[in-house]
Amino acid sequence: MEIHDVIAEVTRRFTTHPSGGTRWDDPHEHRDIADAEYSRVSEPERYAVVGARARSWIEALEGLKLGTAQSVEAPPWAHGSTDARAVLITPVKADALSIVVVMQSTEGIEDAVALGVGDPSVLIGMEPFCGCDACDSGSDNLLTAIDDLFTGIMNGEFLYAEGKDWKLTVGVNGWSASGSQDFDSLIDKARAGTSIGRLMITGDPWFT
Repeated sequence: MEIHDVIAEVTRRFTTHPSGGTRWDDPHEHRDIADAEYSRVSEPERYAVVGARARSWIEALEGLKLGTAQSVEAPPWAHGSTDARAVLITPVKADALSIVVVMQSTEGIEDAVALGVGDPSVLIGMEPFCGCDACDSGSDNLLTAIDDLFTGIMNGEFLYAEGKDWKLTVGVNGWSASGSQDFDSLIDKARAGTSIGRLMITGDPWFT
């Protein structure tokens, strides 16, 4: 089995969700962002499509017997942690990374989705990162971002590391970081088996 097989199953399940048919274009593809859009969330309910996509991933991974899912306590980094719902997906394959999926409320959006890895888990991404109208780039980009978060963890190339004043995440779209370091060199060291920073998280692929 390969990742494209998993995404096909995710897509099949996604189409059965009530929000699976929700789609909208990037409103800024042909026009500039208006100042008023930065303080406005016009249609928070349509972001339920993000939660539907995350649930489709959970269902697909269980259905394909690649992992098992169980409800867990929301991690401290969850927005609105008092009502956030968290699911831990544990891979069947040894030494692969477990994934914490959090559905949480933010900016009036009930189903913002965040993913974490590690024990205790660290946040590696959230969609939508901001739900204001100015940051809206359309539903296709949102769903791709969710897929990329899952894929980046499952393909075995994921890397998270942090030092005293820096953080580094390597996913399916390359690396992102905060702080000032020679991050290319740090990645090379980590890939060679050297531990970097005060915390480093890596894992094997979910697939044989």
